[in-house]
Amino acid sequence: MNFVLSSLSEGLLWSIMAIGVYLTFRILDIADMTAEGAFPLGAAVVVSQIQAGANPWLAILLALVAGMVAGLVSGMLHTNMKIPALLTGIVTLTGLYSINIKIMGSVPNLSLGDSATVFKQLASLGLTNEGAVFSLSLVCLLLVWS
Repeated sequence: MNFVLSSLSEGLLWSIMAIGVYLTFRILDIADMTAEGAFPLGAAVVVSQIQAGANPWLAILLALVAGMVAGLVSGMLHTNMKIPALLTGIVTLTGLYSINIKIMGSVPNLSLGDSATVFKQLASLGLTNEGAVFSLSLVCLLLVWS
């Protein structure tokens, strides 16, 4: 049962990025790959802020703003500079990889270890770690879907 809950939790986390890709490819009919770069950008912002001692909820809010800025840059490249959508996505995606490394202090990965996270705060309410991830992911998915 632990394997199933863990798999569902991870799948729900990745489904948020899948919805972003679906929206651009199917609904907007644009081949935009900004979502693939903005998803790790959000993770880089959150982990760097949490390691700096920021509140995890504030770190998530900052990650949301960073993703909005990434989308804004991508949109400006496409509309104002008349760069084709596919090339804009590739340029933004490539640039965000370098920006992610810079945000994380020039190291390829950072560990949260014993840092306070949103999932640990939810686990302190009596949920297991997997249950906290599953619950928060489901809430995010329902917010996006509605």
